[in-house]
Amino acid sequence: MQKRILLIFMIGFLTEIYSQDKKIDFQLSAGTTLSIPKTSELTNTNVDGSPEIKSSTNIGAFILPNLNYKMNEKISLDFGLGFYMDRFTIKEINGNVTSEGNRSVSQIQTPINLNFHFGNNNSYLFGIGGFSNFLLSAKEKGESRINSTGFDTGGDTPITDPVITSLSQNFDNDIKYKYNSVSFGVFIQLKKSISFSSDKKGFIFIRINQYLNSIKNNDSDSNLSQYIDFKNEKEPTTVNLGIGIIL
Repeated sequence: MQKRILLIFMIGFLTEIYSQDKKIDFQLSAGTTLSIPKTSELTNTNVDGSPEIKSSTNIGAFILPNLNYKMNEKISLDFGLGFYMDRFTIKEINGNVTSEGNRSVSQIQTPINLNFHFGNNNSYLFGIGGFSNFLLSAKEKGESRINSTGFDTGGDTPITDPVITSLSQNFDNDIKYKYNSVSFGVFIQLKKSISFSSDKKGFIFIRINQYLNSIKNNDSDSNLSQYIDFKNEKEPTTVNLGIGIIL
């Protein structure tokens, strides 16, 4: 609740600054966030079947109010405070247990970046910057399957073909403990100015985000750490596709 109140307060603060300086544009953008597939091998041994997590592309959403400050004709500065929900399709393999489902991570993000203007009428902007994340929630929902292989003797007549048994169970877990409450990242961005009408302008953009320290390494304190070299789950990479309006 406190983070949502902070978000509302900051939006009002940014609006007030905008009204006092004509070099500043107040912008509002929204769009989708796409997760980039990754495979994380969680240990460098074959213990318990070499545990790994595979992520596949899934679609989330974001909304971002921000200020654009024109430093000169070629350079501007963006500062924003928005809500992001990243979603991932997850497959985790740990020995004979396979878990598949969807992961949703919600956060408040504060991106800041420099834009370099180029092209006709400086209508293209290339941006490079970083962001801070404040975690709101992280959940994972799906199904776990336990697969086991054995042999049925078949009574007096042995049967040598393997018998595969599969048990499944649904899960709906809060995994906020796996994430740092505050994290950081970097991104690059390409933005194109557009006109909705003669007096209303906007933009479209694509942004590639690389998270740096969002995921905790929960296995580093394990009793097995003296025998096994545990590895972290790889940090997420996402792509934002958005459209915005200059207010």
